[in-house]
Parts: sequence; structure tokens; C-alpha cells
Amino acid sequence: MEFGKIEMNEPIQDGEADDLEKVRLLTSMMREHQQSVVRLGKMRREAIRRLRSRRVPYRTIADACGVTDQALFADLRKHPED
Repeated sequence: MEFGKIEMNEPIQDGEADDLEKVRLLTSMMREHQQSVVRLGKMRREAIRRLRSRRVPYRTIADACGVTDQALFADLRKHPED
């Protein structure tokens, strides 16, 4: 057996099937959460742009987010008008 690979001709050991299923489920959950983070980030950037259109300073918005104004500005530059 190679490291990180299960050969098809080797029988699955006790516990391996459970761990394989656990890995599959965890990977699926990670994908779902990753998609949620992307969606939430887009929603946050939209709200930030609305606040900026009302002339709310980056510093005020960043303080509300718990990040620096530089990090906030960098995120908006990285994702222009999603």
C-alpha cells in the first residue's frame, strides 16, 4: 500500500471504512462552509459599499467589523463590484 492511497486489491481494515466515511462527510461539510463564507463575504462587501455611498468612513466600518481599515479596503479592492 502506498502512503495516502488505498490499493483496490487490499481489503479495508476495521475502522478504515468508518474513517473514510468520516473524511468524505467532513470534506462535504467543508465545501458547504466554504460556499457560505464566499456568499457572506459578498453580502458584507455590498453592505460596506452602501455605507461608503453614505460617506461612512472606512475606520468606522472597520471598527464595526473588528478589522483594520486597511484590511477592509484591501478586501474591497480584491473583489471589485462582485
